[in-house]
Amino acid sequence: MGEATASPGALTTDRFPLFVRFPELAEPLPRVTFSPAPSPVTQLSELGKRIARDDIWLKNDGLYGTLYGGNKPRKLEFILADAVGKGAKTILTTGAVGTNHGLATALYGAQLGLQVALLLTYEEPSESIARQLCWMRNAGAELHYTHSLPGTVMKTPYFILRYRSRDGRWPYLLAPGASTPLGALGYVNAALELAQQIQEGQLPEPRHILLPLGSGGTAAGLMLGLRVAGLRSRLVAVAVTRAPTTWPAVVAGLANASARLLARKGVQRQSLPTVRTSDVHAFRSWLGSGFGKATEEGEQASLMLEETEGLTLESTYTGKTMAALIDLCRDGGLAGPVLYWHTHNAIPMPQPTPDDCSRLPREFHRFCQGV
Repeated sequence: MGEATASPGALTTDRFPLFVRFPELAEPLPRVTFSPAPSPVTQLSELGKRIARDDIWLKNDGLYGTLYGGNKPRKLEFILADAVGKGAKTILTTGAVGTNHGLATALYGAQLGLQVALLLTYEEPSESIARQLCWMRNAGAELHYTHSLPGTVMKTPYFILRYRSRDGRWPYLLAPGASTPLGALGYVNAALELAQQIQEGQLPEPRHILLPLGSGGTAAGLMLGLRVAGLRSRLVAVAVTRAPTTWPAVVAGLANASARLLARKGVQRQSLPTVRTSDVHAFRSWLGSGFGKATEEGEQASLMLEETEGLTLESTYTGKTMAALIDLCRDGGLAGPVLYWHTHNAIPMPQPTPDDCSRLPREFHRFCQGV
């Protein structure tokens, strides 16, 4: 299948860093393009002045995409191409009610003519969650409230049967966050993209790279990709949940599963590194009381970024990661240059209306306060 194009002006295969590094992948590894260009890098000079550092950089994946940015489109370029190639008509996936993964899947899935069904679990209501739900519904996704992870597990067989098409096609099952060996390849490519930007002189090679750690696919792919690219950068992953997906052994295992997938697609195994558990540096000191729960440090960091750089963070992932970066820089715990890898959408979305909320399934109305 090779590479397909999902938007005008999309990247061509010969510019896609993973296929440049491994040309043998271009045919056996289908990909759909969801961004017309690499995500930009820039120096955070104003933030640096505030914390007395002159070596803080940003790679803004919030601008990677056309309909919706962040770390999800990179993973979905491979995942949704695989779904289309297998003849799927429906994507069935899960997440919390405020899931960025669910929204990105709904938007880009609809662009490819795929029905998206989301099994959603409880998260503390907020205005941002209400917006997410409205956007998912407006994108055409079918929303089902399953309350909790055990509830989702129990009900998944029912929904698999429900979404089996009349011609016998089963729904394409997608793990939370698209954090699968295939999805993580999006961040193997991202690391090679970063290496190219370093080679072009857009930024120096980072000593440390900070990013959030949730379902694990972003960190796993980036860890593998940095080693493939020959970069010596140390990845500092800031855990935003206590889930096993943030355990170093699990992240390393996912990275190595992606390497095995590349080998099955034709890459020489000896050219692929092995990621060890000791290579994964996961920090939990900025988690606070749990997933989706704001922290004072995260809110202060978000305010500082807004004031200094005009960059909008959120409380679940990026605010906590920036709080870690600021604290570690002030304590002298991060040798520079330091790169903050921004994973939250930065592409403008329309403000939902009360009518949008009223059209949500009734069980989601409780989450719509504030819209």
